[in-house]
Amino acid sequence: MFKSMTMLAGLFLVVSACSADPVVLQTERNRSTYDFLNFSTYHEGRDTKVVVYGNPFAMDRAAFGRAVTDAMQGANYGRPTNFTTTPGPSAEPNLWVVMAFNADAGPFALCRGGPVRTRARADRLTLAAAWCFDGRQDSLVTAAVGPATGVGDPRFKALVRQAVLDLFVPNEQFDRDRNRHGDRRRDRDCLMP
Repeated sequence: MFKSMTMLAGLFLVVSACSADPVVLQTERNRSTYDFLNFSTYHEGRDTKVVVYGNPFAMDRAAFGRAVTDAMQGANYGRPTNFTTTPGPSAEPNLWVVMAFNADAGPFALCRGGPVRTRARADRLTLAAAWCFDGRQDSLVTAAVGPATGVGDPRFKALVRQAVLDLFVPNEQFDRDRNRHGDRRRDRDCLMP
């Protein structure tokens, strides 16, 4: 009886945490080119260039870029990579990640290398994240969460980490998702750090 009550209480806490302010995601992958093996080959154990657009918290741009890449560390499947806005020589120059906060641009413009327009939003924080291969988008995640107060807000970290997790999924999971959802998937995930 006590064990059942404890499990019910735990389930209630998880459900209430999820229902309060979930990260809403939509994931798209380029079926003809997406391959997690490319991530393993070109990013694991190396620097991965990250281009950050937007600054929803009106803080120093370099400090915001570091906060974004700090939140990205360890969020990917597989061995670690060093997500950074200032990559060293170990980075593959033809592969990079774009993280665009509150972007006005369509998601397919993210890998073209041009500026991405962003705008202030009071109602929520949005993120368009893309994995780019020489200007081609191989994976895209658009995500949103309720308004975050700054880079220390758990919603900000959860938004970034969940987007990275969905951006680089192993091929087996990609195939399962494609069989269930086609090339698009929309989820509501709990805010878990």
